[in-house]
Amino acid sequence: MARTSEPKGPDWAPERTLRVLRQQLGELRELRQHKKQEVSKEYDVWSQATWAVFIHGFGQQSHNLTDFNFAHYGEKKKNEEEEFQRVIGRQETAILSSIKELEMGLPEAELKGAYEAGDEFAFYKDLKGILSSASNNVFIVDNYLNTDFFELYVEPIGLPVSVRILTDEVRGNLMIVATKYARRGQFEMRSSKDVHDRHIFVDGRGWMVGQSIKDGAKKKPTYMVEIGAALVPTVRTIYEDLWTRSTVVVK
Repeated sequence: MARTSEPKGPDWAPERTLRVLRQQLGELRELRQHKKQEVSKEYDVWSQATWAVFIHGFGQQSHNLTDFNFAHYGEKKKNEEEEFQRVIGRQETAILSSIKELEMGLPEAELKGAYEAGDEFAFYKDLKGILSSASNNVFIVDNYLNTDFFELYVEPIGLPVSVRILTDEVRGNLMIVATKYARRGQFEMRSSKDVHDRHIFVDGRGWMVGQSIKDGAKKKPTYMVEIGAALVPTVRTIYEDLWTRSTVVVK
């Protein structure tokens, strides 16, 4: 008797699936701004890639993959462009519901809060976890940044999350790296001599950081403490005001 192969199960970590789905969502929203005939090939590539993401992230028998595939079914529009928008709209809904499912299933990062000198990996892991959890926007305030900062902390933030960085001045090759990163879209970096503290704002939450991010817990002890929910709007307003008065460096 011939053996039947087992359906493929998920083989990606939820964090990876969440990050890639956010990227695919951003690409889909960009495709939606064009007519089907303009992006037909790009859309076909996107569809196949996203289908693979659902298999890796949820498995072949998941309701998530079924929902994504179901976008093509139902009463079809007579107009080709309207049908294209209908399918994209249903695919977007399938992706958004899967993102929400992943977000609810992932535990919130447990931060140490205080870091001894030499404990830089724990600092890196905690801060990277905070930034990669963003679903809408990231606002980073730090007066000493370098190129490693983008590779270690900013690169994992996927679209459609918008990223803003406020620093005091651009040093070394930071401008080159920031300009390359800006091609992703949804990014802006500004400078102001009034920047002195370190703050991280992710969606509706905020953190204070003792040292500059690039040197966090490398040679000296530091801290990363979450700001109370009631205080976040007040603190963020201070830096939003500073942002409006700052100089655009990369956009």
